[in-house]
Amino acid sequence: MPTIVKGDTVMVRRGREKGKRGTIKAVFPRANAATVEGINVVKRHTKTGTQQQNMGGAAQTGGILEKEAPLPLSALMYVCVKCNMPARVRYQDGANGIQRVCAKCGEPARESSKGA
Repeated sequence: MPTIVKGDTVMVRRGREKGKRGTIKAVFPRANAATVEGINVVKRHTKTGTQQQNMGGAAQTGGILEKEAPLPLSALMYVCVKCNMPARVRYQDGANGIQRVCAKCGEPARESSKGA
């Protein structure tokens, strides 16, 4: 069961964005990383190009695009909904099986969207 899931509010523990909070947009377990909304925004310079004809033939716009780059999970810390403080996540047996719980106040964290 993952410690951080999509939709969680997290705080950045280190780096140039240290102390900022945001919501998880996507988690990449194999890379041990996650993208956070509005944090670690990078610019990508892209050329104008066209897609293949059988794929619709729409022109791809170029320019400077901004997107969120993944952050390592070790640099993120779960923020509890109830106490609004960064806290570790513990696992307890609940009515629906094992569930994630805030280590400070004991408030159950939101469930994973996949369902385990």
